[in-house]
Amino acid sequence: MSRLSICTLSPLNLLKRCGALPFLMVVATIIGLETSVAVPEPIKADSEQQQSPLSGTNKIVVVGDSITQAGGQYGGYVWLFRRYLNTLYPGESIEIIPSGVSGNKSTDLEARFHQDVLLHRPNLVVINVGVNDVMQSFHKSSESETDPSPLEIYRQKLSAMVKAARARNIRVLLLSPTIIYEDLNSRENIRMVEYINAMRDVAAQNQVQFLDLHTPFRHIIMTYQRYGGRSQNILTRDGIHPNHAGHQIMTYILLRGLGVPEDKIQHLTFD
Repeated sequence: MSRLSICTLSPLNLLKRCGALPFLMVVATIIGLETSVAVPEPIKADSEQQQSPLSGTNKIVVVGDSITQAGGQYGGYVWLFRRYLNTLYPGESIEIIPSGVSGNKSTDLEARFHQDVLLHRPNLVVINVGVNDVMQSFHKSSESETDPSPLEIYRQKLSAMVKAARARNIRVLLLSPTIIYEDLNSRENIRMVEYINAMRDVAAQNQVQFLDLHTPFRHIIMTYQRYGGRSQNILTRDGIHPNHAGHQIMTYILLRGLGVPEDKIQHLTFD
């Protein structure tokens, strides 16, 4: 279908005629035109050569909760991340180690950070945590007024992990949580913004990279719900754990944030 013919269809007719997947592709195009997602500009290779922006990086650890645990399996964002890099830069031999544990909060990640991250001596660690922190914050009350809030504990644990990695000259990328339920006005998603802002602050204070997954998830879900209703999940299996489309978005943003040129990944697909 040409761009002209797509533009002349109403959104509902487009959804009926094309189905959900093409509709999501058009939604992504609309978002790209109407909004600007905070993804850093790619690092340009000298003379436009196929040089990896991760040149010199031989080991990456991706640490997180059940989303990262599933992300290391077939079709997950860590699995896709590995496939993209191996396909684009076969000479780099980058080892990618997924280290996701279901149910983990920032406190759990910090407790196992030395064993599961630092002992691997990676060049880069990607930290994705926060969903369980937010969810459990509704069920935990401080023992006393002097106890730190769950949000402050989250901030402290993120800072501790970042500092521990930087002390060993390990590059750090903080990858924000996505969403909790595809009801974008849920109390969990409202509180999630506070945690993402805390992660962004930790990144700025420690001069490490931060990538926002929450905003693009919101934009895509919001656009779909505007034209297709709210009867089904769009980017998650259960409102929390990403489906294939969700994992693809996470991978795409991660690759672009690390400097992989967009034209190199736009049309790559993996079985």
